[in-house]
Amino acid sequence: MSEKTQSPAKLLILISLIQGFILLFLHQAIELKFWPNSSPQWLFSFYSMAFVGPIMLLLGLKTNQEVAVVKWALPFTIIAGLLGYYVGYQSTPIAHVKYDALLFAFITTMGIAVFKALIYVQQFVSGEKFSYSHLFRWSWRNFLTLVLALLFAACFWGVLMLWAGLFKAIKINFFYDLFTECWFYYPAVALANGFGVIIFRNLSQVIDTITRLQQALMKFLLVILVLVSILFLCTLPLTGLAPLWESGGSGLILWMQAIILFFINAVYQDDPDMRPYHLWLHRFIYCGAALLPIYSAISFYGLSLRVDQYGWSIERCWAMLTWLLLALFSIGYWVGIIRYRDNWLRQLSKVNVSMGLVVLAVMLLVNSPVLDFRKIVVNSQLQRLENKKILIDDFDINYFREHLARPGYLALEDLKAKYAKSNLELVVRINSLYSDKKNNAIGSSKQEFIAAVKISSGVIPDDLATAIYINISSKNKWELESIKRYYLMPLDMNSDGQLEYLFVKEMTNDTSIDLYFLENAKWLTAGFSNSEKNQDFKSIFFDAVAAGKFEIAKPAWQDLMIGGYRLHAD
Repeated sequence: MSEKTQSPAKLLILISLIQGFILLFLHQAIELKFWPNSSPQWLFSFYSMAFVGPIMLLLGLKTNQEVAVVKWALPFTIIAGLLGYYVGYQSTPIAHVKYDALLFAFITTMGIAVFKALIYVQQFVSGEKFSYSHLFRWSWRNFLTLVLALLFAACFWGVLMLWAGLFKAIKINFFYDLFTECWFYYPAVALANGFGVIIFRNLSQVIDTITRLQQALMKFLLVILVLVSILFLCTLPLTGLAPLWESGGSGLILWMQAIILFFINAVYQDDPDMRPYHLWLHRFIYCGAALLPIYSAISFYGLSLRVDQYGWSIERCWAMLTWLLLALFSIGYWVGIIRYRDNWLRQLSKVNVSMGLVVLAVMLLVNSPVLDFRKIVVNSQLQRLENKKILIDDFDINYFREHLARPGYLALEDLKAKYAKSNLELVVRINSLYSDKKNNAIGSSKQEFIAAVKISSGVIPDDLATAIYINISSKNKWELESIKRYYLMPLDMNSDGQLEYLFVKEMTNDTSIDLYFLENAKWLTAGFSNSEKNQDFKSIFFDAVAAGKFEIAKPAWQDLMIGGYRLHAD
């Protein structure tokens, strides 16, 4: 290997060490709770730059090309930091916003973006003509180098743990204490990863051999995939699309389309004039590729139906974006097949080079205000609520809490203000989503909660209101998230001239009834059996509750007491 293509090892080791110390600082900030731990926007931003910049430099730097690579890597790292700041801001206020799903999407999309940006930077710096075969070679070299380097770092860590464990077994704890200290293992593992990158970058011929091996395997699998896709398409006129939609067909079609496109690109990656198949098999493959736009049309129809029925969700936004990218690839290939027939691979290279840039741009945009799926979903669902396509009782506030981060939180705050007088139950439900359930909190004050309880006649005694509030706070707080209505009905259950109260909780999928009765100047509770579960009973029951129409019926048979046990005859 010539000096021109070798990596500057000392510089790569220095970059790895700096990355390790930056990650150590961020870890300590979280562990010891100092800034930027309380500012997720800065935490996301710093973590983004701590991974993006070093990865691009570790995989992209070459001797005599350091400045050229840095000129591209530095601005992209800054862009990653800005996007990380925006995504981190979407997880505020941190006490009320869950960002697990947000973090997963950010890591995945930024990983793809870095991967794409790096191969274009490497291609540009190399001075070679842009072509898919070159980009493909860079992509597999980067991917396998990074994977093998991470595996090397993991093995290094495993050896250290074995070392520490052996000495700990003989009562020498020094090495165990040392190797498990974060100030040691962050720089050490980062250095090991840097050494791994250096090792495997200098074995590029081995990496290329592995790439050719996977190409040979995919060459046979692609034929089977195309055959299955054609047979599946032929059976659709016989079965219709209805069974497909019942089993999540749009997602399955997208997966099949994505796998076929991946295999086509893995097999047809070299010189466009070279064909890895005989002519008749080559034609069979591109005939299958020409049918891919049909799958795009089918999946678009299915996704459009779901969006029209239920509005946008995060999952449907991702599905539609995936559909768009796959459709652009498929249509681009179809145009090449129509124009060039047997020589359609000339079009494949052009499509892949340009679509790679499109994918890069899209991965960046989905982490920016330009294409924020969370805001799209919030606007869609609130519009459906405004247009009466969904009732407020059926509105999924839990989805806003779990998946829509800051936009979902702000939307729920607006709903609380909008329904503060007309639907107090909704306010209580929303408050319960953001309550501290570990400390027996339901998110609403006693006054807010009792105001949401509808009493059929009279007013709620203050001591009873306190008892109900304490009982709700001390039991299952999670049931508050599914409550639709609260009813309180005064009645004399035992004909003693003193009122008891039925407390009825109408939930999304269940009904609960408690009897509150006064004994020794203290309100106690007793439960009712919910043996009637059919929908007809529920409709009659809540109509009667709302109208205050109920009566007390004496049992046909008295209870039998034997040895302190009460027996009830049904």
